[in-house]
Amino acid sequence: MSMQESDQTLHEPAPDFGSVLLRAAWLAILLGIAMEVLLLVLSGGLGETLGLAPVVADFVRSITWSVFVCVGLAIGTAVVKARAPLMGFLGLFSAPLAFEASRVLHKGTLGALAVSMPGGEAVSPLLVAGVKGIEYGVLGLLVGWVSQRPWGGAASHVAVGLAVGLVFGGAQIFLASSVTPPPPVADLFVEGVNEVLFPVGCALVLFSAGALGTRVANRN
Repeated sequence: MSMQESDQTLHEPAPDFGSVLLRAAWLAILLGIAMEVLLLVLSGGLGETLGLAPVVADFVRSITWSVFVCVGLAIGTAVVKARAPLMGFLGLFSAPLAFEASRVLHKGTLGALAVSMPGGEAVSPLLVAGVKGIEYGVLGLLVGWVSQRPWGGAASHVAVGLAVGLVFGGAQIFLASSVTPPPPVADLFVEGVNEVLFPVGCALVLFSAGALGTRVANRN
């Protein structure tokens, strides 16, 4: 039975490439907005207040990061064979590019709104980009593998995203907390929530974009 299901997975109709990327892009935008709203609510609950300009810049950064990473990985969901290795490769290279693009746009938005940065970046951006490249390479590899299993539904994608978020999010929070002086605990908590939950959201974006594409392909 498992051989039959596996064979069906390998021969399933390939979803339309452009449609998959378009769905992934819209879902990634919604994910970026949702994550930023969640972080703002958490920050407000912890007593932090931000002006309008920093909030706008943070939204630009969050949406840019989300779209670049999730759409980069979604390229691999349109491939049936060798999906897992391809998605691992895409994650490895798209995450550092997404991180740098979101940094540049965040700084550019702050500059355009005449807002100065509160201070220098404590952790080396090159180091953070490297960690994120490995993180989303692993996420892409695991999502690509899970998506081709008979049991690889939404719950499996959530489990994969959560596992990756806990491991690599924990590593990034450790790096952030090891600088001198360390950031406020509230900032670390909010960042930790972001680092753990975003891979879950991205995994669901990939699942949803691929599942909708497959349904359309099956109808045709």
